[in-house]
Amino acid sequence: MKLKRLKKVLVFLLVCSLALQLPGTIKTEAKKSTIQISQTNVWLEKGKTYNLTLLNIPAGAKVTWSSSNTFTATVKNGKVTALAAGVTQITAKYKSKSYACKITVPDSTRYVKLNSREVSLVEGQTFQLVATADRTVKYMSINADIATVDSKGLITAINPGVTTIYAKTTLGSLKCEVTVTSADQPVAKNEVNPKKVAIRRYTSENEPVYDYISWAKGLPLRLVIANLDEAQVKKVVWGTKNSKIMATPVAEGNRKVVANAQTLAVGNTKATATVTMKDGTVKEYSTNVRISDPKINTTELNVYKSIYNTVQWQQYIAFSGLTDYSTLSWGTYDSKVLSCVGYQTKRAFSALKAGTGTITVNVDGKNFTVKYNAYVPVISGATGVLAAKKTKTIKVSGVGTTKVKYVCRNKGIATVGSNGKVKTKKSGVTYVDIQLGKVRCTRRIEVAAKGMKKIVKRANYIVNNWKYSQAKRLFDGYYDCSALVWKGYKAYKNYQKKLSSIGWPLSAGAMFDYLNDKGQIVYYGYLGLDCMKRGDLIFYGNYENAVKYSTPGRTLDIYHVSMYAGNGKVVEKGGKTINYNSIDDIVGIGRVVD
Repeated sequence: MKLKRLKKVLVFLLVCSLALQLPGTIKTEAKKSTIQISQTNVWLEKGKTYNLTLLNIPAGAKVTWSSSNTFTATVKNGKVTALAAGVTQITAKYKSKSYACKITVPDSTRYVKLNSREVSLVEGQTFQLVATADRTVKYMSINADIATVDSKGLITAINPGVTTIYAKTTLGSLKCEVTVTSADQPVAKNEVNPKKVAIRRYTSENEPVYDYISWAKGLPLRLVIANLDEAQVKKVVWGTKNSKIMATPVAEGNRKVVANAQTLAVGNTKATATVTMKDGTVKEYSTNVRISDPKINTTELNVYKSIYNTVQWQQYIAFSGLTDYSTLSWGTYDSKVLSCVGYQTKRAFSALKAGTGTITVNVDGKNFTVKYNAYVPVISGATGVLAAKKTKTIKVSGVGTTKVKYVCRNKGIATVGSNGKVKTKKSGVTYVDIQLGKVRCTRRIEVAAKGMKKIVKRANYIVNNWKYSQAKRLFDGYYDCSALVWKGYKAYKNYQKKLSSIGWPLSAGAMFDYLNDKGQIVYYGYLGLDCMKRGDLIFYGNYENAVKYSTPGRTLDIYHVSMYAGNGKVVEKGGKTINYNSIDDIVGIGRVVD
């Protein structure tokens, strides 16, 4: 067996669903005169066809087409036919150059397709997300304060920000990134010269406010005729155009130019003042008064620091029932506990660290007080690879009295109780969605079949303590790649017999052929960690050196086999368990024990 240099290191686990998330067709931008293949990355369902072409070549030019993995897909004159779940490279050779397109045939049971992967909405807008799958699809928003999604996939934009909508089945999921922008319009300001005589709102500090008047209903409203010499005023008759919206202003004590009114109902009216000066001249003044009915969305704000590096779990204090000219005056808060982004009618708060406090807001003269609780969630337990028919508990701390809700996507793999207790059933991968108030996070649960822990432990012992030798592979103290997995499986109930021979290990290619004949090559290529089970065999081939005849093992030129250890790692030759690597050379996944 020849060694291959490691080419790529993947960091998975929380991104394990990438293999199930369809990136769609990736187009390559090039100058019109550049020879190129029509697509470079295509996802194609089993049984479907797709036509590839080589662009910008002369009509009738000879192009040679080939597939690196004919077990996944074949190609004839550019027409690709998907045969089985896996990955292949379609190559178009023209003259001395080759042009490639990666074809991925997904596992139909895990396949989820969306009509959109990215959506941009304005607050209040909706978008119909359409998911296609061979089983029931459910939807989930990780931040319902940004956008919600109903059981039929209808997304509704609620507040500015970015959230993720998941379309999920029991086996697969796909996400749509939703960006919501603010629908706020700038509040109009009064452009009247502040030196002009006009009716203005008058503060308790006896200061006129040079802005349009917007005031909450049910409150006293103080008015003044600004910039008018009260000493020259003989009489002022105050009035209102609609006494059902605002009561008639009444002069304040011996102040002729100052009056008090009571706001009564939502709507628009005019405050009027007929002024008779001592010299006998009479002038009329009026101004619009808009009456609001401000309402707040919450009196207690629970904010959680996001466990994700790139996604903020912001929550909103928002107001409704305002006029176009409403004024919001926000009080202070602990900026070491909360971060804030302001909008016209609301503010988005994110937790920086744990803490509590209050936020006061004055809206058109009406005071509101909001208690805030900032939490830093810690999620632990039920990690790594769990054995089947065992119980582990997901623990959520640092969230105060928040009621935590748990939902397991695939109850055939595991179930979860209201207390976070996970009961595993059989091998496979599932997810537990954890809800904290209006935000959600996800925990991946990987379950191994009985005996797999012992098998992987033995294989790990061998690579860490024995010597690599193809010549001595059958002896204790030595191993090569196929002998390693064979001896690992021997550690539990002589399971090595499931690899064809109880007495000696087959070569990697022959082992592939044996499992293929039994229908135990579950994928012809690599489709991601969620498609893997602990103890699966990973076969590596060299497409460039492949022999185009004989057995599948020869056809794929399989040069190496390793064992999946779970949790994103493999038991690998070289003496240690390493991060999952070299996915470009993976030609098949063998499942010895389901």
